[in-house]
Amino acid sequence: MATPLRLGAASLATLASLLVPDVARADLWTEVTADALGVETGEWSNKTDLADVDGDGDVDLLFANGSAYDVPGERQLNGVWLNDGNARFTDVSAEVLGDDGDFSRVIKGRDVTGDGIVDLLVGNTYETQSRLFVGLGGGEFEERTDLLPQMNASVGDLEVGDVDGDGDLDIVLADWGLDPVDGELLNPFTAEGAPPLVWLNELEVDEDGNVKGGGFVDATDDLVDGVPTAWAWEIELIDVDGDFDLDIMASSKVGAGSNLYLNEGGKFRSSDELPQFTNNYDFEPMFITMPGADEPSLAVVTINDGVQVSHKFDLRERIFVADADGAFRDATADIWPDEDNKGEDDNMVVVLDFDSDGDPDFLIGALGGNPDRLHVNELEDEGQFVLDANAGLSTGLTNTPGTLGIALADLNGDGKLDVVQSQGELGDPERVYLGDEIAPDTAAPIVHATKAMANEDEVVGVLARVHDNKSPSRPHDWKSVTLEVSIEGEPSTHPMTWMGEMMWRADVALPEGAEYRVCATDIAGNDACGDAVTVGAAEAKEDNADGGDEADEAAGGCRVGGQPAPVALALLALVALVRRRR
Repeated sequence: MATPLRLGAASLATLASLLVPDVARADLWTEVTADALGVETGEWSNKTDLADVDGDGDVDLLFANGSAYDVPGERQLNGVWLNDGNARFTDVSAEVLGDDGDFSRVIKGRDVTGDGIVDLLVGNTYETQSRLFVGLGGGEFEERTDLLPQMNASVGDLEVGDVDGDGDLDIVLADWGLDPVDGELLNPFTAEGAPPLVWLNELEVDEDGNVKGGGFVDATDDLVDGVPTAWAWEIELIDVDGDFDLDIMASSKVGAGSNLYLNEGGKFRSSDELPQFTNNYDFEPMFITMPGADEPSLAVVTINDGVQVSHKFDLRERIFVADADGAFRDATADIWPDEDNKGEDDNMVVVLDFDSDGDPDFLIGALGGNPDRLHVNELEDEGQFVLDANAGLSTGLTNTPGTLGIALADLNGDGKLDVVQSQGELGDPERVYLGDEIAPDTAAPIVHATKAMANEDEVVGVLARVHDNKSPSRPHDWKSVTLEVSIEGEPSTHPMTWMGEMMWRADVALPEGAEYRVCATDIAGNDACGDAVTVGAAEAKEDNADGGDEADEAAGGCRVGGQPAPVALALLALVALVRRRR
């Protein structure tokens, strides 16, 4: 659906600022770490995550801490910091997690029990047990590691999403495969690695959301083929082929290349349709419209892809663009010239629409005195991504020397995306920046596509892919995502549940002739609705072997407006380092 260009005052101001030479512009983000945290943290922090941990409507901070690079080191306490709503945080790590430390590479705040309360997942490495803390509400947690598979592993990353299509959140983990041999822990530089771990959610939860039994079951042997990934620092759930299930991408630091595992009916098969480069640390998805194209394509920004020659790496990042079947090609040379792709010792990337112009830009976190960098989407005008030197995240060579993790959210409620960095490896304190000079968010979200789920009798629900040109996309980035339904002229609205990546789901019976559309309102209050879909006889009678796969009816999304507008349900009938690199 074509969308008229809408430029609000903020967008016009941003456009004007972009026309001014860089030297005349203020930094886009301003460091407020001293006020935000109050103390200098000093842990070896790996990844950072953001979530509303205490359910008070603002975004809190999580830091995964471990104390060494390619050996276990000393155990460290992970970080949980509560937001007062004004981007001032209180350290409650010991109260939430206890006094025991971990060898953690990742911590995630996600509602895996389905009760509307954030739970905490801690991914531990160097052949130790990962942990689960179930949220009780109000910032209270109970450790329920007993609900996880009882197994030692070396978890470099984990992600949460509905990988088997049953409507709850499963856990997928990157395992380094460091199982001890003759009593000695394998070295991650030389270990073969392992396939991703898939832990299916088989929790038994009552109507009030209380866990009454069951747990997460390790289904790796049954669901994942045997291709290992060596020293994976990133696991990502991405629907690469547009079939409304989540595929797995696993980075490899020391292998010949990273791995793509396609989800085929809940089982994962290795694909050879991913360009192969070694020394990869991260993937982040976005939808971009390539020069000369009419429709957006899925793309991933990758970090530190390169070929090792004489112990040196080509550290330039890359952009892979997928076709409709999920086959990627390396489009870096076409849209990201070398003069803008600096190729520093980088570790992580996040996608955002920093100038609120309706397309995705991205921000890269770097190590070792290299600057963190913002790349601006100029595909429409210049056919490329352009380096912006005024991000303000590295004002000196020693400002952010150890950026291992980077995350984005509006921390103080001003409608602008702020930045949190976990600083590890070099013992530097964590960092918090407020987006003082970036544009407030006035861009409408995008309902990219929807698809009906059908059994042999009727449509039983709807899946939708909804995004805001921000990745990762998390539940706290949204005020609401809803399914609006009209059955024989009777309207109703149903909340949709986040299912991982940009996927949302609502389980609602829809008979033949019913109409539905998906609407979304982002956290800044901008809203959009997708196209209306009428359920036809073929969808209502789709006979699926597993009783819950998707019907073929899909609706392309469109953007509607830039600020909230009332929705009239009656109109539905008219209407998705070389890092210590040794």
